Amino acid sequence: MTETQPSSDATAVFQKLDDYDWDNDNEFQTALASILRSASTPEQTAHLTIRARCYYYTRKFKTPVNFEAYQTWLRSKQQAGSEPPSQSNMSSEATHPSAMGEAPPPASFAEICELIAAGKPIPGIKDIPDTILEGQGTQAQAPRRKKPWEKDATATPTPSWATKN
Repeated sequence: MTETQPSSDATAVFQKLDDYDWDNDNEFQTALASILRSASTPEQTAHLTIRARCYYYTRKFKTPVNFEAYQTWLRSKQQAGSEPPSQSNMSSEATHPSAMGEAPPPASFAEICELIAAGKPIPGIKDIPDTILEGQGTQAQAPRRKKPWEKDATATPTPSWATKN
């Protein structure tokens, strides 16, 4: 299968996609952080980041972006001697610590068992204290709904057999 050169329209879209300020787009950064939790290698991180950028750009600007053509364009740009900005952006994104920490999870079930048996913390697991914070609860603001069999004491109708006609 041969790779074709993207058209000038596609090249303009790719350039706009590449020039977009991804670091300051909070919506994108939040979504990307949740996507990258599953990435285990730098190559996978780079691939998922590029795919997420294409999807987000298409959704936000209503401009379709061909993922494979964009990857080809990035490779040709990289081979031309200039490092693509997406690579430098990805490296800066990868250096931000995640909420769960930077430690990679243990590779096997046996390693997790050894850590538990030794009483050591498992990397990537957040430690939650066993304390209950008193006095921070909220009171119900709406009245409790009555169940179907519960009757309102003030609105008890007289049965039809008890009335005189």
